[in-house]
Amino acid sequence: MGEERSVIRLYQFEISPFCDKVRRILHMKGQPYEAVEVPLSRAGRDVRGLNPAGKLPAIEHEGRVVADSTDIAHYLEERFPEPALLPRDPRERALCHVLEDWADESLYFYEMRLRFTFPHNARRWIPRLVAHDPGWMKGLAPLVLPRMMRRLTRVQGVGRKSREQVLADVARHLDAVDALLAGSEWLVGGAVSLADIAVFAQLFCVRGADEGAELVEARPAVAAWMERVERATAPPA
Repeated sequence: MGEERSVIRLYQFEISPFCDKVRRILHMKGQPYEAVEVPLSRAGRDVRGLNPAGKLPAIEHEGRVVADSTDIAHYLEERFPEPALLPRDPRERALCHVLEDWADESLYFYEMRLRFTFPHNARRWIPRLVAHDPGWMKGLAPLVLPRMMRRLTRVQGVGRKSREQVLADVARHLDAVDALLAGSEWLVGGAVSLADIAVFAQLFCVRGADEGAELVEARPAVAAWMERVERATAPPA
């Protein structure tokens, strides 16, 4: 009789790039999980019980809660080492870390600015963000959330840039990804890694904005790499 595996419970906001990042790692490693969608209106109360920082994703596994997408990635790599998420070569492993941090701490604010502060994109994405919320939240969100997102991005710095500056920055970021892919299928080493998944998760959201989609499609090597990452991290058939 085989050993029974404890199913991982993933607490998430479905459209968050960080939650997408964790789902793709779980898919890559072939680990079954139960996704628990946390309504935005309950985030303060429900999320702080899992993560004092008040952020998702968080996973619960064998009685342990792990929060923060990077910490979750390293936990899953330790518990389920095959296929490897991190390169074995120390230099490649270091580069993987740098690219993941760049994705999480820089690209994230560009995708937020594009999806939630450009009005035509916000009209499409805000209803998806509050899809699991009660009616009062669905009515309030289009009025409140764009202001909140503008405030967050202004504090970080991206929100103080003009629309044209933001798009120029995104174009430079995509050019950097394009250059990293020159002669290679993956960002680091010879296989999909945490670097690919972290950068992909943010660019998937960038591509979810009209302007971002145009910028990605103008770079065929980046678009082809995104298709490879999508295939490598898709849910099991």
